[in-house]
Amino acid sequence: MAPLTQTEREELTSQVSDLLAKTDQFACSSLTELSGGSVNFVFRGVLIKPTTGHNYPAESSAPSTVSTIIVRRSTAFSVLNRDFPIDVSRFVVEETMLRALDSLGQNFRAPSGTTVRTPRLYMRSLETNTQVLEDFADTIDLKSLLVSPNANVVFTSSVASSIGRDLGSWLRAFHVWAGEKAQASLLTEISQNDAMRKLKCQVTYDSFVNVLGNFPELSLSEGNDATLEDVRNMATEDFKRAAGAEGDEDWGLIHGDFWSGNVLLPNTTLSSETQQSNKPNELFVIDWEMAQFGHRSYDLGQMIGDLYERKHFKGVKSAIPAIQGFVDGYGGLSDDMAFRIAIHTGVHLIGWYTRRPPESPLGCPLEQAAAGMKFGRDLIIKGWERDRGWFESSELACLFGSKKL
Repeated sequence: MAPLTQTEREELTSQVSDLLAKTDQFACSSLTELSGGSVNFVFRGVLIKPTTGHNYPAESSAPSTVSTIIVRRSTAFSVLNRDFPIDVSRFVVEETMLRALDSLGQNFRAPSGTTVRTPRLYMRSLETNTQVLEDFADTIDLKSLLVSPNANVVFTSSVASSIGRDLGSWLRAFHVWAGEKAQASLLTEISQNDAMRKLKCQVTYDSFVNVLGNFPELSLSEGNDATLEDVRNMATEDFKRAAGAEGDEDWGLIHGDFWSGNVLLPNTTLSSETQQSNKPNELFVIDWEMAQFGHRSYDLGQMIGDLYERKHFKGVKSAIPAIQGFVDGYGGLSDDMAFRIAIHTGVHLIGWYTRRPPESPLGCPLEQAAAGMKFGRDLIIKGWERDRGWFESSELACLFGSKKL
């Protein structure tokens, strides 16, 4: 794992600053690299000359003057590891999606009244793979809220359920919108995003069996090796599937990286004044470079797996209400879809083990890690076996229209 040196990062920042200075409109008085990204270098810039923006919805009381921007520089390697190659074609994919999503962003409002939208793309440089994006100032990503010290105080069950329901409603709307004939050309274009499909397969289904192999003393496989291989083989074929094949009802354009770190909320969500004031009236879905053609269960299972990860490893009590709200907001799950979601939830949960530098410690007791891996494995096995009874007595009973008390 060899990241850029401090000198190299400063040089990169200087290059981005020089690029913006040439535009006049987006020249910045300061450019600060933001932490938390693993794929792209992300900066917040303060404009020398604030410019007029166009916020939506039209009735929004948000100020129309843009004084800060987000700048993303895509490189052919990971931010955390220059030896981990990542195709820069993701830059074009995100640009294509953001331009297409403008119409959905202008029109979507959850049943609760919450607005959910995506950032606007102000400018891009194909030569340097640099984007200038709308900055959602004074926001916090949902993951940071979930791991904050007072998460169990401000992220109450009612707030969690409401946020989950809004996200589920939006995801359903996005999947429906993406499946309309008007988006046929968009589907054709994004379906060519083979690089990100391969990456998603690599970090999920190509690795989960090997992760379980790190716990041989706990007998995590318990004779289910063949089933786990069947699941991996199924996914391998999934990621080769072309758009337009028969039986595409549960297939289409997906976000591809739908987890709590890619959802922003107003910072006021952290307020501890009243539960009512904690309910955000806006949510923002970011990072679209992994958009691809795929099974829609991958978006649902990733978010559910991510939320459950916060519950298991961080003790976030309201993660389950958030999951229940999310599933309820999405609505209309067939058994086939529910079992596929369960399988991907398990795969994502197991992926917790590899979403850290290989040399770093687990960050929790071995017993806790093993329990998380075992539950992920059980989700995969029971989902593959279509054991509805097992799920109805589990914490993910909501997948089948019921809640475990």
